[in-house]
Amino acid sequence: MNDSQLRRLLAERSPWRAKERWEVDDPDLRAAGRLPLNYEPEPLTGIHAPGLYVLRGPRRVGKSLELKRAVGRLLAEGVDAKTVFYCSCDGLSTQDLRRLVAQGHSVSRTLPGPRHWLLDEVTAVPGWSQTIKELRDQDTTFREACVVLTGSSARDLEQARKDLADRRGGVADSDRLLLPMGFRAFCRALEGFEELPSQVFRPKDFLSPRAELAILALEPWSDALADAWELFLDVGGFPRAVGEFVGTGVVSDGFVQGLWDVVLGDAVRAAPMSEADVAALLDRLAANLCSPINARDIGLPGHQAAIDRVEDLVRAFLAWRCHRIRDGRPNTAAQRKLYFVDPLVAQLAHRCNPAFPAPDASKLTQQQIGLALSRVVSPHAPAAFVQADRVMYERTDTGAEIDFVGADLEIPFECKYTDGHWRQEALTMKARYGRGVMVTRSPLLTGVEEPIWAIPAGILAWLLGPQG
Repeated sequence: MNDSQLRRLLAERSPWRAKERWEVDDPDLRAAGRLPLNYEPEPLTGIHAPGLYVLRGPRRVGKSLELKRAVGRLLAEGVDAKTVFYCSCDGLSTQDLRRLVAQGHSVSRTLPGPRHWLLDEVTAVPGWSQTIKELRDQDTTFREACVVLTGSSARDLEQARKDLADRRGGVADSDRLLLPMGFRAFCRALEGFEELPSQVFRPKDFLSPRAELAILALEPWSDALADAWELFLDVGGFPRAVGEFVGTGVVSDGFVQGLWDVVLGDAVRAAPMSEADVAALLDRLAANLCSPINARDIGLPGHQAAIDRVEDLVRAFLAWRCHRIRDGRPNTAAQRKLYFVDPLVAQLAHRCNPAFPAPDASKLTQQQIGLALSRVVSPHAPAAFVQADRVMYERTDTGAEIDFVGADLEIPFECKYTDGHWRQEALTMKARYGRGVMVTRSPLLTGVEEPIWAIPAGILAWLLGPQG
């Protein structure tokens, strides 16, 4: 692009610089306004100059929308609209990125105060972090600006952390993460849950008298929460999917197809796989959600191929790894488990081709409970989410497994999504730790004298908090 094209691009993408009531015509805000959904996770609260922030998360989760909402908050706070620039970086080169910033500074050179740059999907630009580093080093105006970058890939996470070190304007929480909405936000979208207690518990706070009181206070809503949990396992937490379900009772084929295109375009772009191969891979991964990854089980030619495809999904924030624990840390040499980041991703093969079976609700429950635990102990931290070093599984000397353990949890968690007997499955936790939480469908058992509590999944997920 030449300079005049870049100036036009900035003008088109930053309409607030020229007109009021720009929100009326903004496609992201208009699309959100059409959904019967009042959901604003606000991952960009507290941004200010000279901070540099990086917001990551899967495509279709609403990062562009959150940038536009951040623009609205900045303008409401009195920031001069002519100093606020937004641009989607898909298709730009590193040279385009440099000259885009130069053009923005040129057209606002007479204005006082810091600039505000919101660069969407910047991780699509090869070498973006080096370019941003050089701009922060060499351009005083950019160094003093509030810079917000978004991306749907963690492929360059470590390199970006190195390049941007000491260039974040002294901001401690500059890395942000946006994932599909958690269970409590999903319930609030359904409505009818306004009277439920709002307190939040950390995993290590369970098995306490205070937690017992909170669980018993939720018991009258146990059936409603159980029904909502099963809806959550079907609909997932992508905001548009939830909005469509609230408005029409179904998630549209269009959204499912869009999510499928994300997997094809981003998650497995490094591998020459046909659509049929990708569907078969997702189906096998969904069927083996609760088992350590084995190349044979997921239909890949070897261990390295399995690791590569898993990494593709993890780096696109479509899945998360659960390592086996050893000495309190992830044993990266051992087989890991893979869980998807949302129930809808786990269902993609089935949704696109009903010949594939739907994932089992008990496996989806284990996936979502593990994800909720992980989000609580690594809030808003893309690196911790990708490294997966806080929530792990354990294999005991007898060969039995415990679903979720870790120093940050303190208490082990096991999933047995049943309306019936669960005590037999609790014996491993009791023998290994002397205590624990069994996540069930409906059985409920608490008490300070009970070493193992049984907590229905809906109640536990509600108490673990907002999670976006």
